Amino acid sequence: MAPEKRCLYEILGVSRDCSPEEIRSAYKKLALKRHPDKLMQTGAPEEEATAAFQELVNAYEVLSDPRERAWYDSHRSQILFSDANSSGSSSSEIPDLFSFFFNSVFSGYGDTRKGFYKVYGDRFGKIYDQEVSFAKKLGLGPGVVRDAPLMGNLESPYEQVIAFYNYWLGFCTVLDFCWVDEYNVLDGPNRKSRRLMEEENKKLRKKARKEYNDTIRALAEFVKKRDKRVIEMQVKRNQEQEKKREKESIRKKEAQQAKLAKASLYEEPEWAKIDEEEEVGKNVFDEPEEDKKQNNRKELYCVVCNKKFKSEKQWQNHEQSKKHRDKVAELRESFDTEDELESDDGGETPVDSPEEDSVAVLQEQFEVALGFHEESSETKQTSQH
Repeated sequence: MAPEKRCLYEILGVSRDCSPEEIRSAYKKLALKRHPDKLMQTGAPEEEATAAFQELVNAYEVLSDPRERAWYDSHRSQILFSDANSSGSSSSEIPDLFSFFFNSVFSGYGDTRKGFYKVYGDRFGKIYDQEVSFAKKLGLGPGVVRDAPLMGNLESPYEQVIAFYNYWLGFCTVLDFCWVDEYNVLDGPNRKSRRLMEEENKKLRKKARKEYNDTIRALAEFVKKRDKRVIEMQVKRNQEQEKKREKESIRKKEAQQAKLAKASLYEEPEWAKIDEEEEVGKNVFDEPEEDKKQNNRKELYCVVCNKKFKSEKQWQNHEQSKKHRDKVAELRESFDTEDELESDDGGETPVDSPEEDSVAVLQEQFEVALGFHEESSETKQTSQH
């Protein structure tokens, strides 16, 4: 006699609206209490202890997965009251599927009658056979139902495993679900009524067909998640990816080391070397270009008029002003007079007085200040003298 089915929430001792954290916490506590070793210490038979622990693990696996939990919640009644030994439910032509969403339907992965691959291989085989039979009855012709790959066993190549799950995860039935019709269209009193009856029946068929497809795909997902071949392949792939990451890390380190080694052996070509003689011949007091620009900005000062200017444009406008030109002419005339007086002294070298030193300094500043901007004016003055 098959064991009585229990609600997964009841197994974990949580409410149906509990949070994922509550599910995780309840499972951890019960896993310690219901571990087969502990149960056997209390006198429970090994088979019974193992079955109780598997029931707990199955409940946690389903309810901890958001997708599986949502599907279970929407089909809970059908799962609890379905019968795995029946070939079909009383209200439809389809085989029972909901009872196979429990780990208790199989025992181990060996080639036994209760083995994982035997139980689920037979169930998917019956689904396929019904599809083929229905297609023949409706005269849909060959090829409408694609050949389904066999589930195989632990020795099957992984290509077969992939093909099997790809087929059932993308399953689409050919059943028309005519048995879910609510109305007999022929009983309609008039054309309009019959059309409304037919439309309502189509909606019911479409809904039932979609639900059947979803159930088959959900069962395939449930089985795949527990398939030992898939689990082992995933572990193998994770290990291979980890090895690839390690190799890539080593390759990058070696490339970096080679780059550093190459840099340490680098010799500067002759054409790129600075001629030492040219370097020595350079004036160490040469001002950088930036300093020259800075100095040029500092030189915006008129010695003649004793004025400072903030921009080159202000300075140029001032140079062109009549007031400035008059003062320059006046100052030049005074300098020329002094030169003539000195030449009349007979070449004797006079002792410079403080006033004369001040005039000389002023003249020097004046000439420096006007050296660039008044070049054209000096040329004209020289030609006149």
